[in-house]
Amino acid sequence: MRLSRLSPVPALPVRSLRPALIAGGMLALVAGWSPVQAAPAVDDAGAKALAASLKKDLPRWFPPPSEDGEGVGFEWQGEPTVKPAGDHYDVALPRLSAEDAEGTLFDIGTVLLSVTPKDDGQYGVAITLPSAIKVQNLDDNDEYVDAATISIGKQSFTSTWSGALETLLAVDAAYNDIAVSAADGKGKISVASMTMVQDLKPEAGTGGATLWSGPAAFAFGGLSVQDEKKKELVKIGGVTAEATYTRVDLTKVSALQKLSEQTAAKGVAPTSAELLPKLQGMFGGISGAMRLSNLSFVNPEDGTQVSLGQLAFRSGLTDLDQAMSTVSMGMEARDFSMTPSPAPAAFTPRAFEMKLSVAKLPNSALWKAFTELAKAAEAEETQPKKGAKAKAAPPPPSSEMVMQQAMAAMGEAGTELRIDALNLDTPATAGTATGAVKVATQAAFGVTGGATVLLRGIDAAVKAMQPAPGAKPDKETQDLLGGLAMVQAMGQAGKDDTGADVRSYKFEVTEAGQLLLNGADMTPLLAGGGEPAPAPAEQPKKKK
Repeated sequence: MRLSRLSPVPALPVRSLRPALIAGGMLALVAGWSPVQAAPAVDDAGAKALAASLKKDLPRWFPPPSEDGEGVGFEWQGEPTVKPAGDHYDVALPRLSAEDAEGTLFDIGTVLLSVTPKDDGQYGVAITLPSAIKVQNLDDNDEYVDAATISIGKQSFTSTWSGALETLLAVDAAYNDIAVSAADGKGKISVASMTMVQDLKPEAGTGGATLWSGPAAFAFGGLSVQDEKKKELVKIGGVTAEATYTRVDLTKVSALQKLSEQTAAKGVAPTSAELLPKLQGMFGGISGAMRLSNLSFVNPEDGTQVSLGQLAFRSGLTDLDQAMSTVSMGMEARDFSMTPSPAPAAFTPRAFEMKLSVAKLPNSALWKAFTELAKAAEAEETQPKKGAKAKAAPPPPSSEMVMQQAMAAMGEAGTELRIDALNLDTPATAGTATGAVKVATQAAFGVTGGATVLLRGIDAAVKAMQPAPGAKPDKETQDLLGGLAMVQAMGQAGKDDTGADVRSYKFEVTEAGQLLLNGADMTPLLAGGGEPAPAPAEQPKKKK
């Protein structure tokens, strides 16, 4: 029978059904029952209080389906049971099922908790998920039919929860032999292992605030996707996601969560005046990285094979609680191959690296600009309809004025967009680039600066691709030679430290609005005009 569409309950953002996030939501249930004082004794009275809190808060944290059918809706069958067991409580939550907007039903079953009161309003919480979760889809008759089974082998989830901060401080979790198997046996997704860790530690902050810093990581290994004939289509050796939090104000995080609950209960979004003060100064920095290794993929339709040794993404925000901050991002890939190859093998990238950053960002000025833009957008959305009377209020500054003020502040701070590294390597050629542009409000384009690109191997590649005397190259080779010849002509020939041929390209943006390549003005060419202006001749030095 399909889940009934009950009266809507204001909900927090929809949670995924992944075991980690289900576990995180379960921990939050303890917060409504957790006192800030020293840990109470484990007894019948505490068990009764915890059971009552769970019964009240389960629909809040895991809301039933909404009337519009959007998102994921949860349904609890029965009531939670809580029993004292020495130094902890054994908890069995009511049987749980969930349905998404497409009509897929997850029969999760009974989730077990072990809750151990600790000092300082903290709790040790261990969570055990059902070893098998049934997945069903709606058929043409609007009836549920078995689609798949999610099975979990060995599992362990232990954590430390702060009742005062309503935050998960530490996690140590491991799941093994996870599989999603089609009900008819045709198709399977398996994961050999999945782990989660987090460890936040307090450090002294200003004004008596307690800030928290520490690492968190999520990883899985041995992913395999098989089709109905048990042929492996996708294989991934491992994926790791890491993050490091710096000086996080968990008091503000908790206040933001409560604001979300309060506004959701009213069916409205929080105003900028309510939201922005809680966001400002929430954390000093955060950095993250995701790495994927040993990917292989086969397209069952045409047999195309793709493999990738490693793919990594990095990003970071640092010193947001200081005068100046830095934003950075990066990407790295290596050992790529594709059969059949879409490009000549000699020019197929085998390694790529990119690192970009924006440094010397004036935090105070940019936060002010962000606040003004948010208020202006909010005022525009809430302006009275035509003909309606409105209270006189000073109009917010225009977005153009706010952006001008922000650019002026970045100009004073010397904000820079930097190419910290840009490297591309193929069997035939290799290229690198570095450089930076600085915000300059007096400049024609608002920035000045440039970058230097070095290309190696182009001269040798062009020479090697030349057809034999009397032979005519095919169209693909001819087009590639034409493109390489143009790139070759635009560069400045030279030698690197090893004596190998290198072509250099120095790009510059001048204060007057010129775009220079190796000293030649490219502005007329880019504007659709004639040839670029020649580079200025070097003036002889005057004798003293």
